[in-house]
Amino acid sequence: MFHSNTPVRSTQKDQLYPFYDAIVIGAGIAGLICGTFLAKTGKKVLIVEQHSIPGGYCTSFKRKGFNFDAAVHHIGGCGRWSVVGRCLRILGIEMDFSCLDPMDNLIFPDFSIEIPADLERYILGLQDRYPPEKDRIKSFFQDYTKLYRATFHNEKSQILETYKNITYGDMLNRYFENDELKTILSGQWGYIGLPPSQASAIAMCQMMVNYLKDGAYFPSGGTQGFANAIFKKFIDFGGHVMLSSEAIKIHLNGTAVNGITLRGGKEISSGLLVSNIDARKTFLELLEGEMDPSFLKKIHGMRRSCSFFLLYLGLGGDADVSNLKRGFYHQATNSNSLDREWMYISVPTRICPDLAPLNKKIISVVVSINEETYEDVTNWDSFKEHMTRVILNRLEEYVPNIQKYIEVKEAATPKTLERYTSNTKGAAYGWAVTVDQMWDNRLPHESPIKNLYLAGHWTRPGPGIAAVVSSGWSVANLIIENWRQTI
Repeated sequence: MFHSNTPVRSTQKDQLYPFYDAIVIGAGIAGLICGTFLAKTGKKVLIVEQHSIPGGYCTSFKRKGFNFDAAVHHIGGCGRWSVVGRCLRILGIEMDFSCLDPMDNLIFPDFSIEIPADLERYILGLQDRYPPEKDRIKSFFQDYTKLYRATFHNEKSQILETYKNITYGDMLNRYFENDELKTILSGQWGYIGLPPSQASAIAMCQMMVNYLKDGAYFPSGGTQGFANAIFKKFIDFGGHVMLSSEAIKIHLNGTAVNGITLRGGKEISSGLLVSNIDARKTFLELLEGEMDPSFLKKIHGMRRSCSFFLLYLGLGGDADVSNLKRGFYHQATNSNSLDREWMYISVPTRICPDLAPLNKKIISVVVSINEETYEDVTNWDSFKEHMTRVILNRLEEYVPNIQKYIEVKEAATPKTLERYTSNTKGAAYGWAVTVDQMWDNRLPHESPIKNLYLAGHWTRPGPGIAAVVSSGWSVANLIIENWRQTI
């Protein structure tokens, strides 16, 4: 699981510099972006990654000719003027993307709706469907977009003050009375890992406006290709990478960092570190020396996000997947609750047939797993078998006799995600996106330790590929500006 056949180059130990201007711990997307911008300046930069391939959750693996995306199934913000598109252009990274239209589908027990890859079309469609809510729909999306811009530009504004301390469910209730409309507008909460009653309005806004305004994109060749393209550019800029190398200690010289120790005892010196890994591990396990007690208390008190169960199927024969739409499949509920359980289904071979052998197909399924479930599981193999049976039974409704077409069947539990990413309990989104853990309440890029920076979904702005690209870019800009001031 989570292994790619794509060759990647790792720096040999005898090629290492005695000292690096910066070391990045973790080759997730934020770490790759940050390291690449730093290397672009001509500085000596090293990225250290415990896995054998770069990308974090944005990786792929192959089985019998089927190329499965491990955990990321599409990317937002890849348009020329959006955050990912602009970042790649500035770094000189050329990639082909397919824009997904519709952007998504929401399938509920009693109705379904298609979400187009165009915000204005989506608004008009909702207004036609719910005429009494027409003006409120317009006002909602106007404020939704304003809130997104305010968070993206990190600017103080009245709209931020209005929504920074409320949940997305509360935001919907302020605008609408129609329960079905609120159900639709909350139907993609799986992208942030918390239901509307618990999720920050800002978190949902940051994720969804990025998709709704700019669309969702699938990188040519799968998500490993996206990570590898950034990785290659980092190497082109002269950066060094150590894969299959786990940092186990961060050294301090007084109150400032001065290097790391790898498992096996190798020590590498640097006066600047960027952590793109689990924040709790960074401060509670890797750091030696004294820490600010109030900051440690904050870390101890923060809640991790949910994890996932993922099922990967490679189908042969003439399996008919035409009834299987890409999107969220919501379960029935006895109330009008917006917090419906869901599973997310994608058929990536519709977009990129080359991901599978000729005329064969891939189905990927994601189901969220809360932290309580992780604690309750005593036998992960039995859990995996149970979840696989449940999902296949649901898929039978859309793909008759699916079992007879399965050539490859793989599954990943939270334990799997934890093993390959080192995120405790397989956390999918870093910290949970609750009101008290978003915006100013999320960890800042600069830590209390001098020259120790944070990038990725454990810090600002939050989860999602576009967000962590923004995070890695912001940290790099912060470091580069600090370097300039010391010249």
